[in-house]
Amino acid sequence: MNPMVGLIFDVVILAALGATILYARRLSEQFNRMQADKQAFEQLIAALNLASSRAEGAIKALKDAVLSGGDQLQDKVNKARALSDELEIMIQAGDNLAERLSGAAENSRPKQQSLPPARSRADEVEDADDTPKPRTRAEKELLEALKAKQQS
Repeated sequence: MNPMVGLIFDVVILAALGATILYARRLSEQFNRMQADKQAFEQLIAALNLASSRAEGAIKALKDAVLSGGDQLQDKVNKARALSDELEIMIQAGDNLAERLSGAAENSRPKQQSLPPARSRADEVEDADDTPKPRTRAEKELLEALKAKQQS
């Protein structure tokens, strides 16, 4: 072979080797950058995992607080409804008792054909002194209820 051809092959191989070395160096730099990016990405993922676990804990605590608050509120509403129903029954019983007492008071009065003459306030005060005073609070309340029922 001709020494010139050998020299051309050597130069071509040397150029190919130089290009390969340059390409390998670029790949090495890219791998180094990729390794740094991978570490930053792993740190980001770890931070996101930590934030998501904190958020899950906060959501769970919030759910527990809402559920316990809702249960307490529902208990209070149920108690209020029960008390309202009980008060309604007591009011109905009181009305029935007042009606029976009123009826009994009307039945115990003597029947008169004509209405009594109009009385003045002074006559009422004088008559009030003649009537016996109620002795207990219950008697006072019953008398007040009867008066209110008679006036209505």
